[in-house]
Amino acid sequence: MEIKGCELLVERMQSYTIAIRLSFGISHTFCLDIMKKQVLFLCTGNSARSQLAEAIFNHMAGTLFHADSAGVHPSEVDPRVFEVLDAHSISGESLHSKDYADVANKSYDFVVTLCDNAKDECVIFEQNIDQLHWNLVDPKPLEGTEPFQNTAKELIERISLFLLVNSEENRTQVDPSSFFKLMSDPLRLKILMLLEDEQDLTVTDLKNALNESQPKVSRHLALLRDTTFLKDTRHGLWIHYRLSPSLPMWIKHLLQIVRVGNPGIINIEKNRLKAAQQSEQ
Repeated sequence: MEIKGCELLVERMQSYTIAIRLSFGISHTFCLDIMKKQVLFLCTGNSARSQLAEAIFNHMAGTLFHADSAGVHPSEVDPRVFEVLDAHSISGESLHSKDYADVANKSYDFVVTLCDNAKDECVIFEQNIDQLHWNLVDPKPLEGTEPFQNTAKELIERISLFLLVNSEENRTQVDPSSFFKLMSDPLRLKILMLLEDEQDLTVTDLKNALNESQPKVSRHLALLRDTTFLKDTRHGLWIHYRLSPSLPMWIKHLLQIVRVGNPGIINIEKNRLKAAQQSEQ
């Protein structure tokens, strides 16, 4: 499965790998392994959810990440795990049940707990380990393979999003509270939504669309620019604004969701903009 936005990073990582190999005479596989970010999936038994997560994640992640799985009370892997993985053409050959104690001393970049028991029973992780909790329904007590198929489907969706927003190199760090504070102002929200649609607008374009004074619009644009959300470029006498290309993928994704989920939020503003542009022609 292809993960959008990862191609350039993969190419750069491969270049770094070649340089390291030439310098130290070590194997290509070893280089890739040490450069991968490490992810641990935890659940109670390491017999269903976390096994599916490990296999699906490693199938999708390529050279960027590597996942392990473990359980706080490990038990035998449910055979339906292998049936579902086979249906998705995903290898489960290396899967086996592991105790959390056996991997506790390994260094991980991310820990993802998949049930409340695992979240509550595990030790407190170090602050430099990013922690996520995906509380998935346990498919084991349910009959047939359909519950396992549903778990796999949910994992594919969650892992796809995880890889999309965590596979960037040199991301601009943005405090989520700052982002949502900016989004909470109706005028700034509409500016961001207009730029999401139009890609590139001038102060005059936005003044016409928003039906606000130029000084007021300029103040909001300056704030968005100074907080790295917008990039401005001068073309002759005009300054054009657009969303910053260095925004983290999670912000880009969220702006797209807000726009698609609220298609009428800037109907009036878009009509004003079109009318103003037509009158200038």
